[in-house]
Amino acid sequence: MIRRILNSRLPLMVYTPVKVFDAGYFHDIYAAGALPVLDTEFLTHEEVLQRALQLAGERLSFGIRLFSHDRELIGKIKQQQMINLDLIICPLSKSDTPADFSHFSDTKIVLEIKDIHINDKIKTISPHALVLRGNEAGGKVSKYSSFILMQWYLKNTDYPVFIHGGVGKYTAAGMFSAGVSGFVMDSQLLMADEAPVSKNFKTFLGMLDESDSTDITYNGYDIYRVFANLGTKIVKDLKIKAVELGADPDGKEKLYDLISTHMTAFDSEEAQFIQSLFYLGQDGVFAKDFVKDSTRLGDIISGFFKTIGENLNFIDSHDPVKPDSPFAKDQGTRFPLIQGPMANISDSSEFANKILERGALPFFAVGSLPESLADKMLKDGSENVPVFGAGLVGIEAFNPMVKKHLDMVKKYKAPMPFLPAGFPPRQRNWKKPEPKPICIPHRYP
Repeated sequence: MIRRILNSRLPLMVYTPVKVFDAGYFHDIYAAGALPVLDTEFLTHEEVLQRALQLAGERLSFGIRLFSHDRELIGKIKQQQMINLDLIICPLSKSDTPADFSHFSDTKIVLEIKDIHINDKIKTISPHALVLRGNEAGGKVSKYSSFILMQWYLKNTDYPVFIHGGVGKYTAAGMFSAGVSGFVMDSQLLMADEAPVSKNFKTFLGMLDESDSTDITYNGYDIYRVFANLGTKIVKDLKIKAVELGADPDGKEKLYDLISTHMTAFDSEEAQFIQSLFYLGQDGVFAKDFVKDSTRLGDIISGFFKTIGENLNFIDSHDPVKPDSPFAKDQGTRFPLIQGPMANISDSSEFANKILERGALPFFAVGSLPESLADKMLKDGSENVPVFGAGLVGIEAFNPMVKKHLDMVKKYKAPMPFLPAGFPPRQRNWKKPEPKPICIPHRYP
């Protein structure tokens, strides 16, 4: 459910880096239109209260994010009755006993959720909103992706939801169109001028790609997403330790103690980050894209929402399920929809015709089939299905038959070969009205 929750100009929360505190960064975030949130992980109760009370004296609204369902700390924060504390974010899991969040004055209660099927516990607290922390985020995360959590909670609850994990310039528009109320960002913004991190860290972050994030998992449930390169020894050691501690009754706590001990702060000038332990989500790679046009935090956040608006407008002008769209007309179907090739399912003309009758383009699953089977399938399609496509494996190392498959596509006039990977040079010689290939690169540029 889309609803205004935050006491900020924009529906965005920005978590400050763990082990780093800079009141100026809170002001920068708030001035940019977002709500700054103090991430209290690795802090003692005294440190949390000290920093929160300092922020309570500043002319801004802020939030506090707790690492665990810490009933004692919740009580201590409640006692302070901080007027400008807009919200408190508290994790809630299947094993937690819900705390008492009554008498928090005007402070909103937001639950950080990583599980599904815990609606009864959520209802006990009756929060103002949920933060869904997906597997793509940094730190302790869900086994589910943000999009899976989003779909589940939008369908099964009426609470406003904020997405943490996988939030980028283009994914955000899809999240908004699905019905979320806002977003959480952290490492995506750490290359901004105002970010309280070292110059070395900013340089390092700008060199990372999507493969530089991994997880340390304890017994399949406690998952910590961190930075890791092939040579990052500390992460390799912790992965091994997580397995060794699997049978230990106190293994969960021991592993987290090790993570806490080795966690590196982003403002360190001396750290060799390639050999350091620090939280980094898969969305951390977006940081270098966010600073392409400007390195000022205000410009970055403004540009982020401008891009969202532009992409939401595209949805209106290019409705993906609008009948007789230009793409639908081009492929000869009623809707601009493609049925993905499915081995042992989409290999018959009968099934293909049912897909076509309902308005989508059917695809035969050619894959890496032997020549005789592929030829029989495509011949059957050409004789019995008016419009169809052929799903191929486009990398010769994985499909030695790819060249013969492409010849069959031309022979039987399959209008659209679908290539999940690879780009065979032979496509360059295809002329109208011969096949129009759809290619999906196996790696993002």
